[in-house]
Amino acid sequence: MRLVFCYGTLRHGESNHSVIKGAILRETTSWTKGTLYDTRNGYPALIESDEGKVYGEVYEVNEQHLERIDILEGFQEGRNHNLYDRIVRTIESKNGNYEAITYVMREPEDHFIEIEGGDWGLYRNKLS
Repeated sequence: MRLVFCYGTLRHGESNHSVIKGAILRETTSWTKGTLYDTRNGYPALIESDEGKVYGEVYEVNEQHLERIDILEGFQEGRNHNLYDRIVRTIESKNGNYEAITYVMREPEDHFIEIEGGDWGLYRNKLS
């Protein structure tokens, strides 16, 4: 089993949560350093930064979940042109810290919109 930090469409109640159906929710409120952007394609992108916080959930997943997440996130080990990079980051919560797989983009594109507050769920609710 591995831990994954979900900050966008994999979160509970979001459009791709079914990809991790059966995964164990370890933290409902957690965060990591970074900046969150709306890609304007229906999903967010986390860009690494020492400033800001990005909020999400921590799930314990099995290898099948991880394979499905890799496909969703456009990640393939050893490929140079992945949509996201898969890295291990420190994820904080009021219950302690975790080392969890996190999918990040290298640079924001010009059309991305920075999400104030770093929470995809809150941002999407404001848009509806």
